[in-house]
Parts: sequence; structure tokens; C-alpha cells
Amino acid sequence: MNQEQPRPLFASYLSLDGRIWVLAVARMINTMGFSLVMPFMTMYLVESRHLAGKVYGAMYLAMGIVAAMSQAVSGELADRFGRRRVMVSALCLRALNMAALGMAVLHVAPVHVLGILLVINGFLRAQFEPAASAQVTDLSPAGSRVAAFGLQRIGINVGWAIGPALGGALAHYSYGGMFLVAAVVTFLAAAAVFRVKDVTSASRPGTEPITKGAWRRALAENPAFFLYLTLVLLGSIMTVQLYSTMSVYARTELQLSRAEIGSLYFVNGVLVVCFQAPAVALIQRFGARMSLLMGPALYTMAYVGMGFAESFRAMALSIAILTAGEVVFSPALSDMAAHLGDPQKMGRAFGLFGLMQQLGLSLGPYVGGVVYDRYRHEHVLMWSVIAAGMSIVGLGYAAFVRRFRAVVSQARI
Repeated sequence: MNQEQPRPLFASYLSLDGRIWVLAVARMINTMGFSLVMPFMTMYLVESRHLAGKVYGAMYLAMGIVAAMSQAVSGELADRFGRRRVMVSALCLRALNMAALGMAVLHVAPVHVLGILLVINGFLRAQFEPAASAQVTDLSPAGSRVAAFGLQRIGINVGWAIGPALGGALAHYSYGGMFLVAAVVTFLAAAAVFRVKDVTSASRPGTEPITKGAWRRALAENPAFFLYLTLVLLGSIMTVQLYSTMSVYARTELQLSRAEIGSLYFVNGVLVVCFQAPAVALIQRFGARMSLLMGPALYTMAYVGMGFAESFRAMALSIAILTAGEVVFSPALSDMAAHLGDPQKMGRAFGLFGLMQQLGLSLGPYVGGVVYDRYRHEHVLMWSVIAAGMSIVGLGYAAFVRRFRAVVSQARI
């Protein structure tokens, strides 16, 4: 347990390399461009194109799977060709894709064209993340990584807060126009990232291709990392219930309005910004073990609370507890991936980390949907089942900490 004297609340952020702040702003812009249009795409497909739920559901499932594979590809490319080159090219290509989506909507292109463009969009969006995370790791000393990743998290949540509000205003005038605005915003993110030069050389002769033999050697040399990735997959399945199961449940079972549901997510985004600095200070004082155990515990409490909630205020309280778990858990997860991964192949480490996270995010809505269909009218039981899943994840991290205590305790966060 780290017993260093606690630092002033915002000192960890203010001491970060300025380029980390640039990446956080780029993440904010990138997320704003995504959240400006994508939440409204489903409404367009249903209301204007009269698509069945299973059709657009298949589109988004394909987008999620392709995005998961894209993360692994991006990590390899970032190691071989450099972080900045991958980030800038992904953002520029995605801006062009956004513009193409806008034109496809405006010209009422066939649905299969929209589906292909959406899948490509998912691939390009995922290309940015592993390269950006590897760049953040390169730019931050080990003792500052939690603050660095916490700042990235703040950028993402600010983007999520701004995007839907702006998208809602633009959607009133033109669905297609939203994509064109998002394209311009994404080009701005590319311009910001272009200023962040790589710290390490793009040429890494020690980076061998991922082959069956390479997988076996990596697993034998670093079993902690691969067990950790398994826990990341399971944890992502459970944490995404906030965005999938909760919204449907709040609308159908609690009869909350769309505005109230939007307000719940706004509460989450605002509290992430407010809680992140104190959470980073807490993690730096008590270490990685605390964050890996406390995060799932707070998620579990929040999910149980949702089962007892019967009003907007009660749900908002549960969201506040969940957010406390999120700000403790999320940056520490990224920092632990950096700590456990091969420092000579950090792009690959974050590519695999992103692959497992994205697979969990893609599988989570199905898992939550099954629980919802079975227990939707038994509120406490339904959310207790989801909470039980999260508690199992917490027990998994507890076992991981015990099994690899020496490795985990070396994490200088």
C-alpha cells in the first residue's frame, strides 16, 4: 500500500505533460462527434427508414465486433508505424466516413449502404483508442499514469455531455446535416493530435507478428496480463449495463420520461468530471489493489440500489454511487494494462486491452437483455442478478490481486 503524503487535489493533473492535455481534448472532440450523431441514428433508421429492430440491432452488433478487431489491429500498427500516424489517419478517414454518411442520409441511400458505412465508422473510431492510450503511456511517468488516464476519461465524458445536446438541436433540422457537422469536428480532433509527436521511435524491430507461437510465448512469459484481460472482458459485460439495460428498464418499468433518462446520463457525465480528481488522489494514496476491489463493489451496490429505486431521484442516487465506482475503476484499469503489458509493445498491449473491452461492450447488451426479458417485472431480483455478476467480477479481481500480489504492488500509481 502506497503511504506517500497526499498531493493537492489537482496537482496530478497540472503536472502532466501538455501533450496529454491535447490528447484529452482530442478525445473530447472525437467523442463529441460520435455522440452528436450515433444516438440519433437508431431513431432515423426506425422513424424515417422503418427498419425492424433486429435489422438495426444486427448493424450495431456487426459494428461492435468489427470495432473490437480494429483495436487489436490498431495496436499493432501503432507499434510498427508510430502512434501519431495511426491516430491522425484514423481521425481523417473517419471524418470522410462521417461526411459520406451525411450524404447517404441526405440522398436516401439504400439501407445496406448505411449499414456498410456504419461498420466502417466503428472500425475507424476504434483505431484511435489503442494508439492514443499507448501515447499517453509514453508521455506519462509511471506515478502519473492514473491522473493521465483520468484526464482522458474526463475528456470523453465532456464529449458525451456536449454531443447529444448539440445533436438533439441539429436533428430538429436535418439528420444528414448532423453527420456533416461531426465530420468537421473530427477533422479538428485530427488537427489537434497532429501536434503530438511520438516519444518513441516508430521502428520497433523487436515487435514480432502475432502468430500461434508468439501467443504461446507471450502467455508463458506474462500470464498475469492475459488473466487480467479475461477479467477486463467480464467486467465490461457488467459495466455496460448502465448504458443498455438501465435505459430500457427506466423507460418501461419505472415509466421515466426520455428527458429524465437523459438527465440520468447527464448526472453520470457531470459527476465523472467532479469525482475524477478526488478519485485519482485516492488511488494514488492507497494503490492499485484498492481500485480493483472498490470499483466492482461500488458498481454492485449501485445495481442493487436500482432494484429498489422507484423514482427518478432514487435512480439518480444509484447512478451517483455507480459513478463513484467508475472513476475509481476505469483509469486504474488502463494504468494496470500499461503496467502489465510489454513496454516494448505497448501498442499491442492496449490493442488487446481494447479488444477485450469492446467485446465485453458488444456482448453486454445481449446478457442484460436476457436478464431483462426473464425478470423485468421482478425489479429487485433482476438487478440482484446483474449485481451478482458484478460481484463475481470483483471476486475475480480479488483473486487476481492475491495471485499476483508482487506484480500488482509494483504498480506505481
